[in-house]
Amino acid sequence: MEEYALHVSKRLVALGAASAMFFAACSGGGATTAPASAPASASASTAPESMAPESSAPASASASASADYSAWKACVAFDTGGLGDKGFNDLAKKGLDDAKALGFQTAYSEAQGATDYAANIQRLIDEGCNSIVTVGFNQAQATVEAVKANPDIAFSQVDSVWDEATNGPTPANFTGLDFQIDEAGTLAGYLAAGFSKSGKIGTYGGQQFPGVTRFMDGLAAGINIYNEKKGTKVELLGWDAAKQTGTFVGGDNPWGDPAKGEQLAKSFLDQGADIVHPVAGATGNGTIKAMMEAGKWAIGVDTDQAISLSEYADAILTSSQKVIDVAVLDTFKANAAGDTGGHSYVGTLKNNGVTISPFHKLDGQVSADLKAGIEQLRADIASGTTKISDYLK
Repeated sequence: MEEYALHVSKRLVALGAASAMFFAACSGGGATTAPASAPASASASTAPESMAPESSAPASASASASADYSAWKACVAFDTGGLGDKGFNDLAKKGLDDAKALGFQTAYSEAQGATDYAANIQRLIDEGCNSIVTVGFNQAQATVEAVKANPDIAFSQVDSVWDEATNGPTPANFTGLDFQIDEAGTLAGYLAAGFSKSGKIGTYGGQQFPGVTRFMDGLAAGINIYNEKKGTKVELLGWDAAKQTGTFVGGDNPWGDPAKGEQLAKSFLDQGADIVHPVAGATGNGTIKAMMEAGKWAIGVDTDQAISLSEYADAILTSSQKVIDVAVLDTFKANAAGDTGGHSYVGTLKNNGVTISPFHKLDGQVSADLKAGIEQLRADIASGTTKISDYLK
């Protein structure tokens, strides 16, 4: 099945990701960047429109809001975990809804299990979709097959870039939508290390894929950076970044089992953790609930979960965010304007494609010194002064 692998770049290898599986959630050649002025909010409407290599705003992708998109059908194939996950599926749905509001025809499919992927994509093809975004790394094999078999349809995939070493040049009808989420995770880890009262922070993932472990790598790096700067010994439970081993839900329902998330939260609480960062879709919602009930805290994933899970906002310190909704919408706009692929977009701190959310109800409990340290770290990562890979040993 390596034929369908998507690219694990040298950067990801340097970060210690051990399991590439079918795709890589990391940067590849020809990546674009968002305008530097894009706001940090994950719902920002001015984040990157460009999908073309080495360009930030080509004319083909900068159509005005009054452009007529009515002849273009934009579609999304959602991953398991489904709509209502308060995470990456819902973010992609927001991008689709925003496209509909601009006049695009739209359609979508939801996967109940891995056996649905190919059939769901084919159904969207049969419905006449001009653009199809597939969500999540688990759909890699089905996506690659569809891209090759349907050169007249513009495909893109959230959390992937094309493996040019295995599959040849990136097809003209494929756009990778990747997010260097370890950068945002590093800010979250630094914050958690400075906020924790027990000096113990927990994390776990749904499955061990790069799109998951990069959140965990970032958390580890941020804690290590804080310890180095402050002379502290804050511990991370659930993930050893150097060995790339840790706690994962696994099983048949890694992304949609809140009861399992509550169980894992209680395990971390028993070990003394007072902050837990679940990277497991709706499973993690159970963890956040359990942390709030214990009077402790959690770090959200993908979207600003203090908003999407407002009932648990008292416990959500921040969230490591991917600006998926804007990337999906801008891909549709670029496709409709004639840019159908052949390259990748990679969201970073520098281009505001990843970020951490505001501290909301906990803002007053985050010291001015800690806030300043986070902003300095943001600048150092964006400039390349601080390299995350140096803190994963």
